[in-house]
Amino acid sequence: MAERFARPHPTKQASRTRRALVHVELADPVTWITPITMVICGAIATGRGTPGFHVAESHDLLLVGLAALVCGPFGTGFSQSINDYFDRDLDAINDPARPIPSQRISLGAARINWIVLGLATIGTSLILINQSIWVPVLAAIGLVLSAAYSIPPVKLKQHFWMGPPAVGFGYVFLSWVTGHLIFAPMSWPSLVLALINSAIAAGLLFLNDIKSIEGDRKLGLHSMTVAFGARRTLLISYLIIGVCELMLLTMALLAGHLWATAVLALALLIPIMSQIQLYREPTHKNFKRYIIASNPFVLLIQFMSAFIIGGYV
Repeated sequence: MAERFARPHPTKQASRTRRALVHVELADPVTWITPITMVICGAIATGRGTPGFHVAESHDLLLVGLAALVCGPFGTGFSQSINDYFDRDLDAINDPARPIPSQRISLGAARINWIVLGLATIGTSLILINQSIWVPVLAAIGLVLSAAYSIPPVKLKQHFWMGPPAVGFGYVFLSWVTGHLIFAPMSWPSLVLALINSAIAAGLLFLNDIKSIEGDRKLGLHSMTVAFGARRTLLISYLIIGVCELMLLTMALLAGHLWATAVLALALLIPIMSQIQLYREPTHKNFKRYIIASNPFVLLIQFMSAFIIGGYV
């Protein structure tokens, strides 16, 4: 008798754990990496002076952690969750293993997920209002942009000339600026870097359309790949990324940072072989190879540019 009553408890615990993991999956933790790193880059770009970011001070690390929560797990999590909710028909074709199309979470629970994340974004941003009144404003802009990206009839995602730039602006620009403003007033060099890096992100996101072309066509989503074809999309994306990296290279060269210029040149040259391979065969497999080859250099460029502007080198 005692065993009969004891058995359900581990099952209930396992069920709760599974539900919690599905909620985390809906917020797509992989996408948090870029906004978190951009917050750190924005902080580094303020320099080590007064005001500025001091990595050895626990107070500064706490501020960066709170800003990273606003832009990463909460803000970006909201963006991913609400996008999955309104893109469930598209995901049923392009990515049926996602929580909603795989029926591992109900629509009601998914809706609660992005509502809670949205409230957490605003709530946490208000803690940082003493650092800058702009932090809650930027958080609110990010939420509105995320909603506009996913919710019809606006649904910026439907228009290739608006969707990726909106994501690049939200994930990179707003996160970088948030990281900067919690430590110092905005500077023009940091603002320009935030814009250039958000353009690089948009270029990479244009590439992302290649893997979802089938579902986009079926549901009438006007992605760049649907509009121009995979190869033309690749050329446009390569051009955007290349021009932005050349701009950063030129800035580093003019500032006299020869070692940084050399690294930027490598960032341009090393991914070329994977770019050519992807252009010849625009498959999901070759897309992954290109991302693996280029993303580490993109991240290196972002941090290096922040260190240069912050006066660390």
